[in-house]
Amino acid sequence: MNSRTIQAQKTKDRIYKTSIKLFMSKGIDNVSIQDIAKAASISVGSFYNYYKSKLDVLYQNYKVADKKFTEFVNNGVEGNTIKEKAKNYMLFYIDFVTSEPYDFTKLLYNNSNKLFLKKGRAMQTLLAPIIDEGINNREITADMNTEEIIEFLFQSMRGLIFHWCLHDGSFNLHERADKYLELIIKPL
Repeated sequence: MNSRTIQAQKTKDRIYKTSIKLFMSKGIDNVSIQDIAKAASISVGSFYNYYKSKLDVLYQNYKVADKKFTEFVNNGVEGNTIKEKAKNYMLFYIDFVTSEPYDFTKLLYNNSNKLFLKKGRAMQTLLAPIIDEGINNREITADMNTEEIIEFLFQSMRGLIFHWCLHDGSFNLHERADKYLELIIKPL
């Protein structure tokens, strides 16, 4: 990488970190692009050289998540059965969420965040072969297709995460998810 590329990446990182800090302290709807530019010591035009919008800044975190999920799957999802693999996959999701600062998680998990609805993200599509295998070998016999099962699992865990945020992170999310996933996945 040349010095110009390195400087560009540093600027993008500064914009990202500044944006997230402002979003967490003021709420995303109360932060303007001008606020971000001023706090990051850049021009508004420079912000748009790196990001299309405030949501695009948040989407950066989703790209990181998808990369981590890709690495996780490439290393092999542990489990002796498909249901164990599905459970471990979803627990990895929970562990990823809790690896982020709590205030950041609280920022993301709200009813106005439509990024969760984006189809084709690696986080969801990487689970499909596991579910497909379970359906094909009849370990999963629920009257749902692969896409419905994945949506069901993620909706359930996002609901739990939202509940955890409402309770200010006052319970162990991993332990609760482990218990709930056992109840959710067993009947599939």
